[in-house]
Amino acid sequence: TVNGAVNGTLFVAAGAHDWWEPQSFEVALVLALVSTACWGSWSNTAKAAADRVNFAHYYTDFCLGTILVALVSFVGPGHLHLGGPAVDVSKIGFAVAAGSVFGVANLLLTTGIAVAGLSIAFPLCIGTGLVLGTLLTYLVDRRGQPALIFPGVFLALLGVVANARAYGLLQRHRGQDAGRKATNPDEASTLMGCWSPLSAHSMKGEEGLSPYWSFVCFTLASFFVGLTILAGQQCGLSVMPRVGAVTSFGEYFTISPALHGWGLLGGAIWALGTASNLVSGGSLGYALSYALGQTAPIVAVLWGLGWYREFVGAPRQAVMFLVFMFVLFLAAITLLCLGGR
Repeated sequence: TVNGAVNGTLFVAAGAHDWWEPQSFEVALVLALVSTACWGSWSNTAKAAADRVNFAHYYTDFCLGTILVALVSFVGPGHLHLGGPAVDVSKIGFAVAAGSVFGVANLLLTTGIAVAGLSIAFPLCIGTGLVLGTLLTYLVDRRGQPALIFPGVFLALLGVVANARAYGLLQRHRGQDAGRKATNPDEASTLMGCWSPLSAHSMKGEEGLSPYWSFVCFTLASFFVGLTILAGQQCGLSVMPRVGAVTSFGEYFTISPALHGWGLLGGAIWALGTASNLVSGGSLGYALSYALGQTAPIVAVLWGLGWYREFVGAPRQAVMFLVFMFVLFLAAITLLCLGGR
């Protein structure tokens, strides 16, 4: 089923699977870095839609965007294959579990973004999710060099801390409330670190699902979990704070296509990144691909610097922490890439 290895990293032979997978380390690495870019960019749509679209409507569209991309991927490069000849369809349960866990975690994260702001909620959730998710996924799939992967993860965690510190100093300098808390940060970050090992297990081995079918099951489960929670919030049965006014299913269809586009675009961007991450994990190892994807805060900060101009007039100490963050993340990405070889 494989045609070789590069220092312990196995690559799928041409024709070994009936769906597309990268045939070289370099292509797999590029795919993993695509997930970094997408995971660091989708939340801009939540920020843009915050004052224009009811949160429940935005998140519904987000989930629909993820399903659309998953289905297109399954039909296209996935060639409609559930898995290889020895596929065990019971592994769909792990993909569904992964999607369900992510559905709760991401709803907590997007709620945190709406309540506490992108610069506070995103680092809080991603930091713990990065460490816990990589560790648990490595226990499922032990490919790669842990002596390089885990120091890289530690440097990335320090980068997340430096990022949070830089934004905290910036907000204090501008007289804003830097002490706001994201909604349920502990629950969100812990759950965000738990979906990856479940997803990896669904694809592991000859009996595993194809990454494309696993992702379809994942997004469908995430959609139904998210929709159930949102519906409960509108009826007063809230398991987490509701963001925005109470709305209805009927109101959802009165929104203009342009406003629906924010959620659909956010979901599509996130799904493109996640599909790339899962497919690259088949070659790099799922722990390594996940860790690379979770260096996404560096992309989010680049958006803040270049598009939102957040650090214009920032105090010198905040800029120093920001520079330190970039150094830490670049070092982390370098170690992670070497760990895959």
